[in-house]
Amino acid sequence: MKVVQAKKSDLDSFFLYLEHQLSENGQDQFPLFMPISKNINELSDSTKDKFSNGVSIEFGNIGWRKLWVVTDSAGVVKGHVDLRHHDDIALSNRVLLGMGVDSSYRNKGIGKTLIDTVLVYCQKNQSIDFLDLSVLSSNQAAKSLYVKSGFTVEDEVYAHHCIDGENITESSMTIRVKDQL
Repeated sequence: MKVVQAKKSDLDSFFLYLEHQLSENGQDQFPLFMPISKNINELSDSTKDKFSNGVSIEFGNIGWRKLWVVTDSAGVVKGHVDLRHHDDIALSNRVLLGMGVDSSYRNKGIGKTLIDTVLVYCQKNQSIDFLDLSVLSSNQAAKSLYVKSGFTVEDEVYAHHCIDGENITESSMTIRVKDQL
């Protein structure tokens, strides 16, 4: 398996993968890992639009998004990592990370490989100093991966979300990418 930067033509299979991820969010043995109801199984049109439009916007412009995917031998997406702008020009030295790995491919080093891919991208980009992310605090596997990759918890907001009637705490994490050279 290798990590490749996705093109607009890859988005349909990426969206199928994301919907599969949604079907596992907070279900059975899976923690709540997306800050939405565990009853939502479809990707919203606005989320699809953010990816569809964002991958076409040049880096540095409001709304840009970069997406890398991992596929199996049949070309089915099994993991992803994306970077996006904070949508605030004053935060142009920081980018946001989003990622996921198909449950059948977890604990195989794919998450670390995806993070390493975006760290290299950020290190090569002179205008990026910090890589930020938010993670639901109960998602211990993800938090552990991020800490092992060099991220530090900057803030934890108790009851940041109320999802399905439950208060959910969220952690904000960051890494200074130039320190990782």
